[in-house]
Amino acid sequence: MTPVPARPAVSVIPLRDAGEGLEVFVQHRQLTMDFAAGVVVFPGGRCDPADEALGAQLPLPEEVVADHVRRWSDLDGPSDDAQLRARTRLATGVRELAEETGYIANPADLHPWDSWVTPERAPKRFDVAFFVLPVERAGPQPVHQTSEAVDSRWESVASLLADHAAGDLRLMTPTRVLLEELRDLGTLAKVMALQPVITGVRDDRAEGRPRRRQ
Repeated sequence: MTPVPARPAVSVIPLRDAGEGLEVFVQHRQLTMDFAAGVVVFPGGRCDPADEALGAQLPLPEEVVADHVRRWSDLDGPSDDAQLRARTRLATGVRELAEETGYIANPADLHPWDSWVTPERAPKRFDVAFFVLPVERAGPQPVHQTSEAVDSRWESVASLLADHAAGDLRLMTPTRVLLEELRDLGTLAKVMALQPVITGVRDDRAEGRPRRRQ
């Protein structure tokens, strides 16, 4: 059977330091959703056709665009539209955050982190680019405002993993692996310093974490 094509999507991981490790802003999805029902996820969604035009208009310094092209290069390979792809991903992340959490992010604050493609056997598939986003405690905060989730809130990375292990909540494999990586890094400074090589994960089979830096 021919696999369902994987649609481009973006997921943003808002992070902040806390007394006992990192906190992440997550959404507890509705049980009625046709994808990832009842699981805990990071904010995000698929790339819309308008995101390409939005990305082209983002006020970004040339060095930021060049850095994003470099960070995604192992995944995208040689491409004449590498800048367009990088800008489109950023536009999707900024838009999804605003729609789902009310948080207006500076696109330059979204840092490339990983890429996962839904396994071919799945009836609905996505090719998801993940970003990390540092959020200052003293500034504006994301809030719960999406109908796709029953709740959205800041939670301890360690607590999310412990609750998943105890069977008290559900995490999809990419979310669990990324949370484990963030837990092991421990602080926002270490996360931001890593700048990991992004090669893409297929069939939910990640290599060892944390990864080597680019």
